[in-house]
Amino acid sequence: SIKKNQAKIQTRIKKFEMASTTLRQLSKIPIKYPLSFGITISTAKTSFSDLLVQKVVEQREEIDWRRNAAFATFGCFYLGGVQYALYVPIFGRIFPNAASFAAKSLKDKVKDVKGMAACLGQVFLDQMVHHPLFYFPAFYCTKEIVVSNNPDFGRVLREYRANMMEDLLALWKIWVPSTLVNFAFMPMWGRIPWVAGTSLLWTCILSAMRGGDVAHSEDLVGGNVTGATMKIINESIGEKFYTCPADLDPTLS
Repeated sequence: SIKKNQAKIQTRIKKFEMASTTLRQLSKIPIKYPLSFGITISTAKTSFSDLLVQKVVEQREEIDWRRNAAFATFGCFYLGGVQYALYVPIFGRIFPNAASFAAKSLKDKVKDVKGMAACLGQVFLDQMVHHPLFYFPAFYCTKEIVVSNNPDFGRVLREYRANMMEDLLALWKIWVPSTLVNFAFMPMWGRIPWVAGTSLLWTCILSAMRGGDVAHSEDLVGGNVTGATMKIINESIGEKFYTCPADLDPTLS
């Protein structure tokens, strides 16, 4: 029995070592292939976000795969490709110490004035230049392709111009804190997965709060933060926390 127990222990040790080796190899993938990893994560996130909206919010019996493919394509090429090029090689050249600053401890970060200035510079370029001039126009055009049989890009860009301030204020409430964390703490390979995770979390929150609300479904597609999505969450918070008891129970009125 002792030999059997020893054999079982050795078998478990071997399995543990194999699992540890596999995990170590998997952990090297995003570092070794950051672009491919970022594209894969962004594509999967955007596709899943749309599936979540279709099934939870719109409660469709059949999935619109054409629409899902359009958003997956946007996630692949723009969120995974364009944003990777911006956040890693371009920002890496404009701010050459960005990677080393992100790797420092919090104590060392506080002492690094130039590093903190570079971090804020990245946030400024991302939130004040990239999103207003490139990201939102790309999102509005993609949404138009998805929801319209005859896309009118001139009209949607005029719509964006009218919504710009509201959309940007909504964006900054979520993404300024998120990008501060991203540029201050994430390694270069982890920047796109962090963005994808934040966006996916936002989509899950909205879908959970507005499940079955088809009237707002187009504003939830793709997991992007706009003035419309902020209205949705504000309405939901108001419904949950500021409703009069008489509104909930007609017998009290």
